Amino acid sequence: MANVLLRTSMLANDPDGRAMLLAQVYCTAQQVCDDLKLTGFTDPSLMERIRGASEVIRHKGGEFLPVLEARVFRMPEGKRNPRILGISPCLEVVSIFVGDEQVVDFTLRPRNRCWEGGPYVEIEIAGCWPANTDITITGVWGKYEQAGSLGITASQATGIATDLEVENGSLLSAGMVLKIEDEFEFVVAGAGSKGSPAPTTSPSSLEEAIDEHSKTLEVTSGSDFLAGETIQIGVEDMKVLKVSGDLLAVSRGWNNTNADAHAAEDAIGVYRTFLVERGVNGSEAAAHTSAEVYQMQVPDTVNYLCRQIAALMKMKADSGFTGITGDSEMGQGRYLSEFPPKTIETVLEPFRAWEY
Repeated sequence: MANVLLRTSMLANDPDGRAMLLAQVYCTAQQVCDDLKLTGFTDPSLMERIRGASEVIRHKGGEFLPVLEARVFRMPEGKRNPRILGISPCLEVVSIFVGDEQVVDFTLRPRNRCWEGGPYVEIEIAGCWPANTDITITGVWGKYEQAGSLGITASQATGIATDLEVENGSLLSAGMVLKIEDEFEFVVAGAGSKGSPAPTTSPSSLEEAIDEHSKTLEVTSGSDFLAGETIQIGVEDMKVLKVSGDLLAVSRGWNNTNADAHAAEDAIGVYRTFLVERGVNGSEAAAHTSAEVYQMQVPDTVNYLCRQIAALMKMKADSGFTGITGDSEMGQGRYLSEFPPKTIETVLEPFRAWEY
């Protein structure tokens, strides 16, 4: 007989008591743009495709990013080994209560986790878990916990600010789940994507005029820009490909904007502010001062699967769901109209070990 998960309860409600903001998104908008060789965020519905792809994976394989909450279990009657309670994949236990009594002496199993960066799925005690009694476990739940430093810091004056400004805009993308101190934040938009905050005006400006065909910009100070960032002059977005002294090699007409002529001394904006959802995945929003920014990661195979599904969703939508793109004059392309279910199962199978 299986142990029973009765219910969950969020730990970090907002003042209005609204439900937890869940951010289980397994690839970024920039990754899909790179995979499809898009010139920026040309599809305003791209994040919808990525969220949809992530939901397919979550539904079939569980939550791969950490979630902080309290979950209530019960041990059924007649369990063969009542010392061991099977639980949802758990990355860390904060507290355990049987009724009103706290359990402090316990062992998480398997001792070396299910896989590197992975969860525990059993809790063993010296005695026996009582049958048909609420067992409330507060913990960090999910199948994978790995945070990679982005090498940047961020400050947020309050726990309600929805803008996040960083010193290098090339390192963030919509679709990222960030960890800043004890808070998880979800990057909704930025770098000129749909809903992106406006760029910040750079201290540098154009040194010389350019026409709509120029691929190199001379600016007053190249040190104010970083390769990989998106800039804006007038209403045209450009991607900075390389910085060499005061010369910027750029890709023109980025983000579905039109390449245009620009005059000397024209102002240059840089996208370094991103729209974020605060306090996601059960964490509590708080103020931060020069705090290091980490990106929460998922296994490489899960990330690649999400990118593949999201890209297919986009291609299907672009073709009017016919499976054919292009035209007879320029050439046509065909692709499978459905993602093979067996491929999804094959990718997720290694992460089902030990599951109850």
